Amino acid sequence: MALEHLMANSPVAESARPPAIALPADGSPLGAVSVNTGTCTLCLACVGACPAGALQDNADERPELRFIEKNCVQCGLCAQTCPEGAIKLEPRLLLSPERKQPKVLNAAQPYVCVRCGKPFGTLQAIEAMLSRLSGHAMFQGAAAERLKMCADCRVIDIYRGTNELGIEDVPDGKNLRGLR
Repeated sequence: MALEHLMANSPVAESARPPAIALPADGSPLGAVSVNTGTCTLCLACVGACPAGALQDNADERPELRFIEKNCVQCGLCAQTCPEGAIKLEPRLLLSPERKQPKVLNAAQPYVCVRCGKPFGTLQAIEAMLSRLSGHAMFQGAAAERLKMCADCRVIDIYRGTNELGIEDVPDGKNLRGLR
């Protein structure tokens, strides 16, 4: 709020201000983050680690990583948490109004469950997981196929016997009489 007040009451016209002021790397409390979109799988571990709400996911079904610069305190937890090492800190003070607006840092098409068609994860993340686990003894055959399913379908697939009638096989609740 103090920065907003100082910028609003600055004697320097907004058009005469530089767009950003570089800050020292050590101990800077303000700045941005950059994301290497080639290595980021949108696992969103950084979103969970961000204590200030600067990094956010998309509430819709399209996987996105969003960033609000005014919230960033340059703590570095996002960069330390990122399993791909795709995040870098950029200490600076952005003087334009864009510092308050969410900015999309990375976006991808969702991966679609092979069983129900529901979107989950990203194509890049699921392919990376499948590649890393391809030689693991616990993820062969049906277990490997489960990795391509959403969480709901994985549970159904694990606990459903091959000769059982599943809930998705029942056309309506009327057929369930007498099974209580």
